[in-house]
Amino acid sequence: MISNLFAEATRKQLEWLNLPERYTYSEDGGLAIEAPPKSDFFQDPAGRHFADSAPFLYWPAGDSFELTTRLRVDMRHIYDSGCLMVMVNERNWAKLCFEFNGQHATIVSVVTRDGVSDDCNSERVAVENPYLRVIKQNECVTFSYSHDGVNWTLIRYFGMQNSEACLAGVVAQSPQGAGCLVEFDYLAFQDAHNESRF
Repeated sequence: MISNLFAEATRKQLEWLNLPERYTYSEDGGLAIEAPPKSDFFQDPAGRHFADSAPFLYWPAGDSFELTTRLRVDMRHIYDSGCLMVMVNERNWAKLCFEFNGQHATIVSVVTRDGVSDDCNSERVAVENPYLRVIKQNECVTFSYSHDGVNWTLIRYFGMQNSEACLAGVVAQSPQGAGCLVEFDYLAFQDAHNESRF
């Protein structure tokens, strides 16, 4: 079953970690979030920067699922971005981001294990509203993105242990900036076990 979690029937079941001051749902099932200044999720391997302050709207996704969105980001400052994120706990999580690198839009992935983040900058993005997708099958996670929602590019494939009770959702962040607007057109969720969650 595929459902838009931002739809009126399901949005009440979503929860916030770091509630933003401003966010709005649209009538057609979208969500706009104002990322606060200096908001981020990152655990610097060098020990200089630790943050878990970005707004994260999540769903108790379980261990096997597919999560897809299309988004736009008002990229004013370096690292302004919108993301899909999966989280086991505060020390183990991963995010796939549509992010501004200071010159152009890129796809970035961050995998954090035991409180240490591994940051990987990937492709330059030529469209203003790309699609992001996370597929999780038990302890295996796949990050992909697409220009058109049909042809997908693999960004990262990795393991996530002890993630049976995984949370998944969207993040809006502005790690070095004064904030930014992130607009998600929808958040499509499909349980990989093909069970109805509603």
